[in-house]
Amino acid sequence: MINNIIYDVIFIWWWASSLFAWAHSDKKIKTLILEKTGSLGTKLLLSWWWRANITNMNIDEELDYFGQNKKALKSIFSKYNNWDLMAFASENNLELVEEDRGRMLLKSWKSKDFLELLLKKNRENNVEIKLKKSVKSVKKDEKNDIFIIKTEKNEEFFWKKVVISTWWRSFMDLWTTGDWYNFAWEFWIKSSGIYRWLCWITCVKKLEDISWTSVKLKINIKYKDKVVYSESGPLLFTHFWLSWPIIFNSVLKIWEYLDKIGKNTDDLKGFSAELFFDLENTSKKVIKFFDLSQEKSIIELDLHSFRSWREAKVTWWWILLDELDNNLQSKKVQNLFFIWEILDITGKTWWYNLQLAFSTWYIVMQYIKSSLWNTEKK
Repeated sequence: MINNIIYDVIFIWWWASSLFAWAHSDKKIKTLILEKTGSLGTKLLLSWWWRANITNMNIDEELDYFGQNKKALKSIFSKYNNWDLMAFASENNLELVEEDRGRMLLKSWKSKDFLELLLKKNRENNVEIKLKKSVKSVKKDEKNDIFIIKTEKNEEFFWKKVVISTWWRSFMDLWTTGDWYNFAWEFWIKSSGIYRWLCWITCVKKLEDISWTSVKLKINIKYKDKVVYSESGPLLFTHFWLSWPIIFNSVLKIWEYLDKIGKNTDDLKGFSAELFFDLENTSKKVIKFFDLSQEKSIIELDLHSFRSWREAKVTWWWILLDELDNNLQSKKVQNLFFIWEILDITGKTWWYNLQLAFSTWYIVMQYIKSSLWNTEKK
C-alpha cells in the first residue's frame, strides 16, 4: 500500500472558480490545489482590466452559449445560476453594479476584493495550495483506487478524486501549454476540436489609417454570401484586424460553422464581415476611409485569419459532455471530473463564460462533498 499522504480531492490548475467551489466546502475534506504559476488569481485579476466581472444579469442558454451540447445548460443552471452567484457576493458584503448588456461587476472596481474573499474562505476550510507545480502525468492506480500525479520535478501526489480545470492552450503568457490533451487521451476520453476564442480576426484590407478607432455598428459574418452570424455593438479597428466583443462572439460562430462543414483551419478564405454603419454615430475619419455616404453605408471586408494562440484568452471546447454524467464525472473513469473551459460548451463574452465556470465547479464540489460524507458514514 502507498504510504504517502492521500488527499481527498485535487484541483489541477487553480482558477478563481476552484477557490469559489471550496469556499462552500468543509474543513474535514483534505484538499490540495496545484497551480502551475507562482501566483494566485492572475486571470481573475486581469479580467476586464482588473475589474471583477462576476456574471450577467440576463442569461439565455440558447442565445448566449455555443456548442452542440448546450441543452445541458438548463440542468447545470438549475443547480447553480447567476442569481445564486450574486446572492453569494451580497452575503459576503461585495456590492455589485449592473453595466451595459447586463454585465455584473464589483462596485469597488477591484478584482482583488473577490479574490481575497475566496482565499479567506479557503483558509477557513483548510484548503492547501501549492504553487509552481507543473503536472507531467496523471495515472490511476486501479488496485488502490487512487490517482497518482507526477510533477515535472518528479514529485508524486496521491488523490481519491481529481478535478481538471484549465484554459488549455489560450493565455500562453500565463504558462498555458495544452498539456491536458495528452492526459485526457490517456483515459480514452472522447474529445472534439480545439479552437481559440476571445481573439481578433485579421482582414485582407490594411486598416492603419483608422487604427484604434471604434464605432458602433451591426455586423454580419458571411461565408460565401450566407450569413452565419449577426450582432450589433462596438467594433474596434486596428492596423489590419478587427476586435472587441462582437468580433470575439463572431469567432465562436465561425468555429462552430467550420466544425459543421468539417473544416478546422485558420484560413478564413470565403468569410467576410459585412458592416452596417450608422453615419450619425460614425467618426469622420472612418467615413472618409471607407468613402461612406447615405447611398453607401454598408461595406464588406474579406477576412484573412484568426490571430495567434498567444493572444487568445479562451480555448473553446474539448471534452464532450456526452462523456460525462450529470455531476460532470467521467463515465469511463470514476472520480475523474472535467469542468468549465474543457467542456464542449462556451459562452459569449459579457461574462456568460464566467458563470459557466462557477456553476460547473459548484456542481462538482457539491457532489464530491456528498460522496465523501457518505463514505465516512459507511
